Amino acid sequence: MAVDAERRTRLVEALKASSHDALICSSASEVLLLTGYWPVMGASVAVFHSDGEVKVVLPEDELEIAQKTSDAKLIAYKPAGLHTLESPLAQLAEKLRSATKELGRARIGVLTKEGMQPATYAVSSQFRSSLLTLLRQMLPQAVFESCDEMIETLKAAKTPKELDVMQTACHVAAVGFAKANACIAAGLRETQVAATVQAAFEETSEALPLQRSYGYFFCMSGPNAAKAAAAYARTRQRVIEQGDLVMIHANTCADGYWTDLTRTFTTGEPSERQKEMFKAIMEARAAGLKAIRPKVLGRDVDTAVRSVMEQHGLGSAFKHAAGHGVGFAAANSNGRPRIHPMSDDVLEVGMTFNLEPAAYFDGYGGVRHCDLVAVTADGSRVMTEF
Repeated sequence: MAVDAERRTRLVEALKASSHDALICSSASEVLLLTGYWPVMGASVAVFHSDGEVKVVLPEDELEIAQKTSDAKLIAYKPAGLHTLESPLAQLAEKLRSATKELGRARIGVLTKEGMQPATYAVSSQFRSSLLTLLRQMLPQAVFESCDEMIETLKAAKTPKELDVMQTACHVAAVGFAKANACIAAGLRETQVAATVQAAFEETSEALPLQRSYGYFFCMSGPNAAKAAAAYARTRQRVIEQGDLVMIHANTCADGYWTDLTRTFTTGEPSERQKEMFKAIMEARAAGLKAIRPKVLGRDVDTAVRSVMEQHGLGSAFKHAAGHGVGFAAANSNGRPRIHPMSDDVLEVGMTFNLEPAAYFDGYGGVRHCDLVAVTADGSRVMTEF
């Protein structure tokens, strides 16, 4: 992603309004927020000063990616590997000392609370409290404070550049869903459908001007589609049958910015029961979209969606909240803004979240339609109109 001046400005303004002189973060999503660079192995540390100066200590083999996505001062180190038995944190300690030497008496914001991180690779480093221990040794006169609330607030509203990257992730997901519509058929296993859809995504994403793109597609059919109300999706070996509801769920990523999307299909003509479920969900979706605008509470959008489901006698079948924040992560039920019956999160321009009315019936199946939505000055924009 090109350098995002708007994101830099927002960070500086947030720091000036806080008690922090600087922020130091190592989690991949937070490094992305502070620098524009999305780490691969999680072994990077970003240092953001209140005047807008930003540095990142990173593995030397990730330098090329960072140079194409960030204008931060890049301080490379040789990461741990087979040539050494030292930990990644020990390897970067000297470079981190250099990057933080001006912060001797500063008030420094660090992450101290639990959180969720999307996958950046098959494995990634997690420094946990060892980073804070090292920083305290390096800067014994500095004061370390929690910046968790500030970071979550900053991540909620995306800049125009970030919205463009998320839109790219949505466009490439559309290819996968189109392929699903063409290939779903009785007699195929869920794994076969998921693999076909995945392959279509991979072929399309390869041609995009991105440093890294990921896509995870899941297929859940018949009774398995009812299990999609759980916190995670799972593709199984079940053979799809005629008349099944078939749910395709996707999380796609473009340079660190994620989607959370679902479409539901039928094998053959839908039954009257299925038609009623689809009708209710699309009406609930329309009501939710109509309710979205700046200054509205998250719970008000949930109420708009839930009320329609209840009117159709499907209130008890709608087993989760109407949505949650999406962007710096995909499946984070606590992502801001939370579109939940008890949420007092206030919608703001640039906030992005999924809107996912659904109905699940154990032993039978489920229908979910999950869009990615951005709040605009006069309402909302559906980023997944396919």
